[in-house]
Parts: sequence; C-alpha cells; structure tokens
Amino acid sequence: MMTTQDNAGISISTGDLAAMLQGDLAGPATTTLTGIETLENAGPNDLSFVRSESFIKAANASKAGAMLVAKGLDLGDMPETAIITVDNPDEALVGLLSTLRIQRFGTPDTGIHQAAVIHPSAKLHKTVIVGPNAVIESGVTIGEHTRIDAGAVISFGTTIGARCRVGANSVIGGEGFGYISDKETGKHTRLPHIGIVVIEDDVEIGAATGIDRAKFGITRIGQGTKIDNLVQVGHNVSIGKNCILCGLVGVAGSAIIEDGVVIGGQSGIADNITLGKGAHFAARSGVMGDVPPGAIYVGSPAKEHRQAFREFAALRRLANQSRKKSK
Repeated sequence: MMTTQDNAGISISTGDLAAMLQGDLAGPATTTLTGIETLENAGPNDLSFVRSESFIKAANASKAGAMLVAKGLDLGDMPETAIITVDNPDEALVGLLSTLRIQRFGTPDTGIHQAAVIHPSAKLHKTVIVGPNAVIESGVTIGEHTRIDAGAVISFGTTIGARCRVGANSVIGGEGFGYISDKETGKHTRLPHIGIVVIEDDVEIGAATGIDRAKFGITRIGQGTKIDNLVQVGHNVSIGKNCILCGLVGVAGSAIIEDGVVIGGQSGIADNITLGKGAHFAARSGVMGDVPPGAIYVGSPAKEHRQAFREFAALRRLANQSRKKSK
C-alpha cells in the first residue's frame, strides 16, 4: 500500500509498486521508496525511470533504489536495485503520479465555483469544471470534462471541445490586435473583430495565455494541441492537431501551423506564413517565412538547422582567424 509523507512524497515497497503497476520485478522487493527522482539525483530510497538505451549509462551510475525500465532494455547486473520492467515507463509514471497527487492533495475540485460568472446563454456540459472568478461570456459552448481554471475569461461566441483545460488568467476570444492607421494624423483606430475562437478536443492551454478571436471567420486550435503559459496567439491563426507551443511563444495573425509542429520557448512566428506539418523550431527562433514540412529551424531569423550551423561554424572560423592576425 502506498502512503504519503510530509516531505518525501511516497512510502511504498518495491514489491507493492511492481504489483500496482503490473510490472515485472527483478531484485529487492522490500526496499521502501519515499521519493521520485532523476537518475542523477536519486538515492537508495528513490524511484527513477529508464526510457531508452540512451539512459542506460546514467542508470548504471545511479544510486536509485528502484527503476522503471522499458521492456527490452538490459541494464546488466544491478542486484541491489529493484528493476521494474513495464511496457512504457512514462505511462507508468503518469499513473503513479496521478495516484500520488490525489493522495497528497485530494480529489480535484468539481463543478462550478460559486465565484464564477457565467452568462445564461452559455452552454456547459454538466461535467465542466469552472474555477473561482472565471468568466464565461454569452454564446460560449464548452464540452464534457473540460476545466476552466481560476480567473480565466472565455469571451463571447467561443467554442471549446471535450477534455480541454484552460489555465488560470488566460483569455480565450479576446479582441484581436488590429488597427487602421491614418498616415496623415498618425492615429490608430481599432478594427472590430467579429469572428470566433474554436478550441477542439483534448487541447490544454497554460496560465496567462491569450488566444484572440478572428477578425472574421475562426481562430482555431486543433485537437490534442498543448500550449504553455504566457503564449500569444493572434487573430485568424490556425493551429493543427497535436502541436506543442512552449512558453512565451508569439504567433502573429493569420499564420497557419500544420499538424505536429513543435515551437520552442520565446519563438516568434510572423503573420500570414505557413509552418509545414511536423516542423520543429528551437527556442528563440524568429520565423519570418514559410517553412516546409518536417524541417528543423533555429536562430533569428530562423534558418534550416544545417545551414544555420554551417554559418555559425563559418563565423567561428572568421573570429579565430581574426584573433590570430591581431596577435
């Protein structure tokens, strides 16, 4: 049986853990585990995990008392370490952490908090969870098992699918950033935005993120996409399925991000460009033009990674040559 500890996190024997995870145990069954750590930081009472062959060297050097190990991996002779073999260590860890979280902090809140503000015309599935001080405006539709965290604002006309999560203080469907500028006076007049935002199923949106409504038409976030904290998505942007946008990414209006794209933190995406299916962008990429499917881009302005690395190497050689000449 697993119990919680004030500071250590868990208390469970390796034998009980293997049984709970339906894994195959080799090694000690009576070691008591009180924490979960990385291979490098784990001690004799910690659980760690080995996903692939690239972790074997670190596993052999680790002091972890137990390891979740992917089926098919051979760590060699480690008689003092409990090796729990599972089909997928990451999935097993998800299940373990979910159980631990409930034991430590209780079952998450359910239902509509009394401090939430919900317009009478909004349509929320009976399983929707809405946190304190969240605001759901007119014409909003939210699907089953979706959670809206504290202080979030879901603006009028927004549609959110099933099993989504909107983080605290995020704004979905806010007015887009669009103005008509008078060249003579320099005055900027806001352009009304009459479109909507559609969030498809299984999307997760972090805290303090803004997703603007379309000027006309739809700003769309595709099924399974995960968006981090402090991300800005402009009006009429279309994001495909199963994309990842890390913290502080900014996407300008009408950009198209196809399925499976991964964008590193603090990257900027220019307006009216297309990022091809499965493309990857390193942190702080400045993307200014269309990118083909499957490409890997780095830098600002962002370039295909092999070209960028050749240029970095060339600059390094020039710098070295310059230093030699100056001596």
